[in-house]
Amino acid sequence: MRLLLDEMHSPAVARALHERGHDVLAVASDPQLRGMSDAELLHHAAQLDMAIVTENIGDFAHLDSQWAASDISHTGIIYTNPNRFSRSTSAYPANLIAALAHFLQHPPVEGTSWAWWLQPPP
Repeated sequence: MRLLLDEMHSPAVARALHERGHDVLAVASDPQLRGMSDAELLHHAAQLDMAIVTENIGDFAHLDSQWAASDISHTGIIYTNPNRFSRSTSAYPANLIAALAHFLQHPPVEGTSWAWWLQPPP
């Protein structure tokens, strides 16, 4: 599974996961992706066969519903709770890296157009 980290998540997360052998890109580290609308970003991720990792639940849940109603599929959306993976704590980004590494090693979903709330690893 390939992941695209939305703009709010640190490129350090993508680098750490890439070092572990995972295909992860960060919007924040790509000038062409920064500032894209959420709709453009979801479309771009779908074209690249990447799931989006975001804490922007409202906008992406709305897009997910719109795409489903139009019978358009995407690769997947992983929601991160901004309280559980708070960027203002010393646990970030290590807690997000650990959770995504576990998710990638033991994917709880398959197919297309899924949405998943990321949890800390057991």
